[in-house]
Amino acid sequence: MNHLHKRPQLRGPIAAAAAAALTALAAPAFAAMMAPPSISIVSPSMGNTITGDTIPVNVAIKNFKLECANAGKTNVPMGEGHIHAMVDGMNMAHLTTVACSDRFSISGQGLKPGKHMLAVVLATDAHAISSLPAMTSFTYEPRRARPLPRPISGTPALAILSPKNGATVGKKFDLVLSVRNFGLSCDLEGKPDVRGWGHLHVMVRQAGETSAAPSTPAAAMMKNAHGMSMAQLQPMLTMAMPGMIGMPCTKTVPVDLSTWHGGKANIVVQLANNDHMPTMGVSPATLSVRLR
Repeated sequence: MNHLHKRPQLRGPIAAAAAAALTALAAPAFAAMMAPPSISIVSPSMGNTITGDTIPVNVAIKNFKLECANAGKTNVPMGEGHIHAMVDGMNMAHLTTVACSDRFSISGQGLKPGKHMLAVVLATDAHAISSLPAMTSFTYEPRRARPLPRPISGTPALAILSPKNGATVGKKFDLVLSVRNFGLSCDLEGKPDVRGWGHLHVMVRQAGETSAAPSTPAAAMMKNAHGMSMAQLQPMLTMAMPGMIGMPCTKTVPVDLSTWHGGKANIVVQLANNDHMPTMGVSPATLSVRLR
């Protein structure tokens, strides 16, 4: 019999002490690995009255890394992403803010004076839900309410002016757009639709970065969360938007793909109404570039 591979066995008190030490070392790491991400609302607290033009929000987060560098990507580590904030609903139509900080604000434009509900949830880089939602109610009584803008008539049009299709660009570049007969406003995101107003959806597609299906790591935890059924939570669970790098409101959009790999990438830009639905009658503008 070959004795070269036999290992000495620890027995008695020494073995027990060694096992206890290993357990003590492993337990925190295992607990951290298993602990689900969570978010809670620090302010506004339940029933607060807001009198300013914006609603300041402060949240507390556990077991989750806030970052926007990988926004849109599906091939990323678990446990990172950003915050989705919604007012008076828990679906895409009420999404007012995508935040990468535990402190952010929501514009009061388009909110009627009175009681409102704020909901926040953690989301992966591909915008798939990653935590149970946290909710609070507040009363909005602005000293000077900002009304909705006047509708804009005419047929909206969208085109990409720069870079040119097929161009080689650095991983940081400006996307220059032509937008006609359409007003851009981030303050109106998630608010009632106004004809001729909205924002942009900018998406990037790249093999190896957006080719995996976005996961919904918290989906198994959602049943009966806050007394809500899966049917009630389904609209929020299906908000995943792989490739979405931003919802800007300017005709010059800084694009930062520093964490993406070099090579071909396809860019898609859409006009979207305040409720994030694509604007009818306007085709997306598309562009293929090569990242160096």
